[in-house]
Amino acid sequence: MSTAALHASAFYEDAAKNRVVFTFLDDESFLVFRVEAAEVVPFWSTRSRMDRVRDLHPKYAGYVIEEIPLSEFLARTLPLLAEGGVRVGVNWSGARLSGYDISVDDVRRNISHHVGHEG
Repeated sequence: MSTAALHASAFYEDAAKNRVVFTFLDDESFLVFRVEAAEVVPFWSTRSRMDRVRDLHPKYAGYVIEEIPLSEFLARTLPLLAEGGVRVGVNWSGARLSGYDISVDDVRRNISHHVGHEG
């Protein structure tokens, strides 16, 4: 399994378990990245993952880390992104800040799957 796949899997597991996701905000707006022809907003499943991003990429030190309850992420954030045709980056990492960018429908489906399989 690739590193990106492992990070994506951890995103769904952590989000289901901890009921929270995290992202960077700039003036109360999501950071939007252009990946090929798509716009992508990255989210992380733990604050420690975001701290590692900041360690590797000091330019993100000035951005606010926003903690979003999973219920709000599913009910408000994902529909907002879907409306704009924006994809979701999951647990991006590394020197190139890379990983999977996934459709809103797939993110919703994968989180729901993991929530349904919690012990």
